[in-house]
Amino acid sequence: MEGLNIHPEVAELYPELLEIRRGFHKNPELLFELPKTSAFIIEYLQSLNIEVHTEVGKIGVVGVIRGEGPCILLRADMDALPIEELKESDYKSSNPGAMHACGHDAHMAMLLVAAKVISRHRDKVKGSIKFMFQPAEEGGHGARFMRDDPLYPILDSEPRVDEVYAIHVEPQMKSGDFFCSDKFSSSCCDDFSIEIHGKGGHGSAPFLCIDPVVIASELVLALQTIVPRNINTKYQSVISVCSIKAGETYNAIPDSCILLGTIRTYEKEVREQIIQRATEICEGLGIANNTKITFKIDPGYGAIINDPKCIEKSVDTFKKVSPNAVRYMGYPMYGEDFSYLTDVRPGCFIGLGCNPGERGAVLHSPNFNIDERAMMIGSSWFIQLINDQLCSNEDLI
Repeated sequence: MEGLNIHPEVAELYPELLEIRRGFHKNPELLFELPKTSAFIIEYLQSLNIEVHTEVGKIGVVGVIRGEGPCILLRADMDALPIEELKESDYKSSNPGAMHACGHDAHMAMLLVAAKVISRHRDKVKGSIKFMFQPAEEGGHGARFMRDDPLYPILDSEPRVDEVYAIHVEPQMKSGDFFCSDKFSSSCCDDFSIEIHGKGGHGSAPFLCIDPVVIASELVLALQTIVPRNINTKYQSVISVCSIKAGETYNAIPDSCILLGTIRTYEKEVREQIIQRATEICEGLGIANNTKITFKIDPGYGAIINDPKCIEKSVDTFKKVSPNAVRYMGYPMYGEDFSYLTDVRPGCFIGLGCNPGERGAVLHSPNFNIDERAMMIGSSWFIQLINDQLCSNEDLI
C-alpha cells in the first residue's frame, strides 16, 4: 500500500469509512428490501446538505450536487446476497441468510466518504455530480429500474448525465491495484431451464418408458457442441449446464428431468445465435425421442462496454492515485447491471484490488472479506476523477 496518493481528507476519515462499511456489513439487506440501508444513506447525504431524491427505482437513492457544466454519475450498489456468512468478526452479518459477499458494503462506504469530501469543496466543482445508490444489482435489474423510473429517470432528469462510472472491489487481486478492461467489463448473462417431458416406469422395463435421464445425457453433450461448432473462435462465449434434477429413487424411471444452466457472451449477435441453436437442439432431440423438450430463457444483464475516452480518463486518474498499480485485464464473464447505464451513456467500470491475504475470501463466498485499507484508494479515485473532469488545475478539491 506504499507509494499511493490517498486524499488527505479521506485518510482523516478512515475511521468513519470503516464504521460505515462495517455497519452495512453487519446489517445486510436483499434486492429491493433495503429500508435500513437506504435510510442511512439518505440521512448521511442530507447531513452534507446534498440534494436527495428517494424511492428512485423503488428504493434507490440519488444525491445531487448541481453546477454549471457537465454532469458525472458515480454509482454504488446497496444489496447483499442470500448467503449465510461463515467468517467470524465483530461485524459479522446479524441477518440470517443474508451477507454482503460481493463488496457492496464497501462500494457504498467509498462513495459516501467521497461525497462528504466533495461536498466540502462544492464551490470548486464546475459541473454537476449524481451519487447513485442502487438496489437489486444481484439479479433484480435495479439499475434498469432507476434508469427508467417514470418520476425521476436518473440519467435524463436535470442535470442530465453525460458520463457514468463505478468501482467494484476485487478480493482476488493485489490490494491497491486498479484493473480496467479495454472494452468489456462484464458479459451478457442469461440463465436457462430445460424440461424434458418423459414417460416414467419401472427401471427394469425401460422399453415401456421414454427415459428423460438418457435424453438429458444426450442433451448436455449436444449443448456443448454449440460454441466450438457454431461460434467463430474470436468470440469468447460459454454455455454451461449446472444442475440436473430427475427422479427420487434407484429403480424408477422418472416422468421428467429439469436442467438449469447459464449462457455467457459479449456480443448480442452471438448471444442470439447460441439461444437459437439451443432451442433447435431441444426441439430436434424431442422429435428424435418422440417427446417434448421445453427450453426457456431468462434474459439477464447485457455486457458492460467501456467507452474508450472514459477508459483513458479513468486510467489517467488511476495513475494519480496509484502511479504504479494500473493493470489491464481480460474480459470477465460475470454479470453486472451497470450495463443498463453504459448502454445509453459513455462510461467505465473498474476493479479495485483488495486482497486481504486470506484463503477463500472471494466474491460470493461465505468467507468473503477485503483489505479495508483499499477503500481509501477507491474514495480517493472518485475524488480525483471529479478533480480531473470538473475542477480547474488551480482550484482542486
